[in-house]
Parts: sequence; structure tokens; C-alpha cells
Amino acid sequence: MSQPAPTSAADDLSDPDDSGPDRSGTGTAQWIAEVVDQFQRPLLAYATGMLADRTAAQDAVQETFLQLCRKRPDELADRLAPWLFTVCRSRVIDMQRKRSPDRLDPDAVAVVDPAPRPDAVAQDHEAHEQIAASIETLSPRQREVIQLRMQAGLSYREIADVTGLTVSNVGFHLHQAVKSLRDGLAVS
Repeated sequence: MSQPAPTSAADDLSDPDDSGPDRSGTGTAQWIAEVVDQFQRPLLAYATGMLADRTAAQDAVQETFLQLCRKRPDELADRLAPWLFTVCRSRVIDMQRKRSPDRLDPDAVAVVDPAPRPDAVAQDHEAHEQIAASIETLSPRQREVIQLRMQAGLSYREIADVTGLTVSNVGFHLHQAVKSLRDGLAVS
């Protein structure tokens, strides 16, 4: 008959809350998987819009998630989205500094629905060209804040955290961007 192993003083001092799923990493792994599911597409759209290169954008997003793996969920609890977009933005800026100044054609990056009707394709292409041309007239800062607001769905406060602008400055840039787009599309 075997006897239970003797306990040490260290065993008696263990934290009773330390026996949950996070001790083995299962809870953290699940949290990371949920974050990736929720933010992969918005981060990829954001990075692609800034880089105009889907492959490079995928690299930036992947590195963002690698940095996330080094964090605990409680470290980012109430600021997860701004943190992710800030890390992604920093990586994109680093990539922009390293790459050559020639930009890709925005039409080369467009993703087309695999089974649209031909007339819908023509209408969509024309509208896409008009919008892309209007967006190209915006300043880089205006393009960035409108992308963070419209594609990523961030609040003014979160955009301010990502870009380093004040909340009121974010509002100003968004207002100017929307006004410029509206004026540009009305002329077309």
C-alpha cells in the first residue's frame, strides 16, 4: 500500500488561485486564438491599406500576433484593440522605411469576388476606381485615420492611442477626410 508523498513548507504556501487553466497555458492559448480570430482581418486590411502589399501586410500582422503571444491577457484587458493596431502600425512603419520608394498599383492589390456577374463587376470596378482615386487625394494621416475608423472600427480614443494624435485632432482629420471624399465623389 503506497503512502501519500510528504508535503513541504513550499507546497503549503502555494497560491490557491494558481491552479486554474492559465497555469498550464491553456487559457492563454485560447485567449490568443480568440484574439487572432477577432482581429486578423481588420489588422490585415489596415496593414494592406498602409503598405499596398498583401504579403508584407501579412508579415506585419503575423509579427503583431507574435508580440501578443508574449503578453498576458490581464496586461491588455481594456486596451487590446489599440495595442494591436499600435504594434501593427509600428511594424508597418518600420517596413515602409526599409522598402524602396516605388509604390505598387492599388488596382494590383484589389481582391475580386470569384463569381460576380459581369455587369456588377464593371459597376464595382468603376466605383472602386472612383473611391481609390478619391482616397489617394487624402493626406497619409487622413487615409490612416479613416481606415482605422471605417475598416477597423476603432473609436476616436482608440485611434488617438494608435496614432499619437489627440481625440479632437482625430475628429478633425476624419471630418476633413470625409468632406474631401464627398466633394471628390460629387464631382465625378
